[in-house]
Amino acid sequence: MRVIAGKAKGRNLTAPKGLRTRPVPAMIKEALYNIWQSRIDGARFLDLFAGSGSMGIEALSRGAEHVVFVDRDRNAIQAIRSNLALCRFTEGWEVFQDDVFRRITRLKEQGQQFDIIYADPPFTVEKIFLPLIEALSDAYLLAEDGQLVIRTKKEMRMPDVLQRLEQSRMKTYGISNVYFYSRSE
Repeated sequence: MRVIAGKAKGRNLTAPKGLRTRPVPAMIKEALYNIWQSRIDGARFLDLFAGSGSMGIEALSRGAEHVVFVDRDRNAIQAIRSNLALCRFTEGWEVFQDDVFRRITRLKEQGQQFDIIYADPPFTVEKIFLPLIEALSDAYLLAEDGQLVIRTKKEMRMPDVLQRLEQSRMKTYGISNVYFYSRSE
């Protein structure tokens, strides 16, 4: 697992100890950043279920203005902090060891908005996907032209429209589906 491009290009990242997280395959990471290449410079990026932090760190490396990492697992938080130090990122980020749903509520209360929200919940907890998209469906955290991306296992289907979110595309990569949502008015 390494940083693909930008300031920290080529740096190898460490994964959290244990089997609770599954790193984003390089093929998916590269495909998403190819899609986001015109959006990422100066962006505000929210990395939910951040694991090693590789998605948010890639965003920082490519010029994101600010990245918020959220994971409740202590080992994941340690890996994120270690990877940020390894890449020499000293500013432009926040790391929260917190329940994702509680942090979503707090970010909304603070009036924060993000250009890109990336969510990669554990595939083994299928019941979490619909509540997650429902928690984000009011689009309060999503900037006007922002994009929410959620990775699921291939067999899972996500709704086309939910409150103020509308699915704009879906891509399949190996055993994963990646759903893209934008604000619907």
